[in-house]
Amino acid sequence: MAAGQEGHIVAIMTSLDIDFVRRQFPAFEQENLKGWAFFENAGGSYVCKQVIDRLERYYRETKIQPYAPFPASIRAGEEMDAAHERLAGLLNIRADELSFGPSTSQNTYVLAQAFRQMLHAGDEIIVTNQDHEANTGAWRRLAESGIVVLEWQVDSQTGSLDLVELEKLLSDKTWLVTVPHCSNIVAEFNDVATIADMVHARNARLVVDGVSFAPHGLPDIKATGADIYLFSMYKTFGPHLGAMYIDADLNRQLPNQGHYFNSEYAGKRFTPAGPDHAQISAVNGVVDYYETIYSHHYE
Repeated sequence: MAAGQEGHIVAIMTSLDIDFVRRQFPAFEQENLKGWAFFENAGGSYVCKQVIDRLERYYRETKIQPYAPFPASIRAGEEMDAAHERLAGLLNIRADELSFGPSTSQNTYVLAQAFRQMLHAGDEIIVTNQDHEANTGAWRRLAESGIVVLEWQVDSQTGSLDLVELEKLLSDKTWLVTVPHCSNIVAEFNDVATIADMVHARNARLVVDGVSFAPHGLPDIKATGADIYLFSMYKTFGPHLGAMYIDADLNRQLPNQGHYFNSEYAGKRFTPAGPDHAQISAVNGVVDYYETIYSHHYE
């Protein structure tokens, strides 16, 4: 143990019990997968057994409409609420600032449609050419509505995004900037906190795609300064969902994209088809996994 910042005690891992970690992933026990290594980020990570157990149990015991006044339904709703609260705690955000949708690509598309309703012809947004198409494509299509889409281009020699170039693009017409936390094209981490300061100085909003960052370690979202932060649960050992943080004030400003009867529920306003109950419950398994690894090494 060692003293950390502000006097907190920080646990230092001297060695990782890799065999114990591997035992948390049933895929490593499958005969048909032995001898193979998959470098398929788009396909997602292996799923830990805690998520599989949660998902199977939900379908077996509580596959009914949640939040009704009978035991199985009450438990289903409680497990979904716990998923929001526990993951939000790891991300340093409030539970009501966290939404789940089918994927990050779909979450981004839904967000772009919400912004389309707020913006007018001549308003400007900034995208980069350091992104995966899933992040920029939905935003670029806003040009069809007369919105001006400007491209923050990487340095052709380094692949980096130069903050000086961003400053040239920002103006009083800028509504939002979208940027990757980590580029899956050039494998570079961007200083999103500094970018956020620049964007906010123009009273604009920052959307951060964290799909390629989150697998390296779940982010402290508040520390990034992002107004919206998105990543994929299925690339962080979890079920096939996209996780999305939206600043509470911005959430209220954006037009509801979900069912009219969900318009007052912050976590449902940007999931048009409604939440996937079982998958959301299974998000608890990701937190269970982290707690299992921590307990094994430190307790």
